[in-house]
Amino acid sequence: KYLGVTGLALIVQVNPVYAAEHQMTVVECLEDPDDTLKRKTLDLLFRMTNGGNVTVVVDKFVTHLRTSVDQHLRRELVNRISELAERFSPDNE
Repeated sequence: KYLGVTGLALIVQVNPVYAAEHQMTVVECLEDPDDTLKRKTLDLLFRMTNGGNVTVVVDKFVTHLRTSVDQHLRRELVNRISELAERFSPDNE
C-alpha cells in the first residue's frame, strides 16, 4: 500500500487524471493502522483534489481531524481544509 500511495503521488504531479482513477482505493488506505501510510494518503488526497471531489476529500479530512490526537497532524489538516475551502470557494471558480 505504501509503495502504491508513493507511486500515485509521483503520478499525480505529472498527470492528475491517471491518479484520479484510483481515488477510492486511496481513500481505503486511510483506514490502515499505519500512521505513516495515513499521512502519505492524506497528502495524496490533497494533491488529487479537484472541483468534483473537494467535498469528499474535505469530509475525510474533517473525520481524521476529529479522531486524531496528534497536534501536528491536526494543525496540518486544518491548514489543508482551509486551503481547499479557499481554492474551491464559489467566488474562485
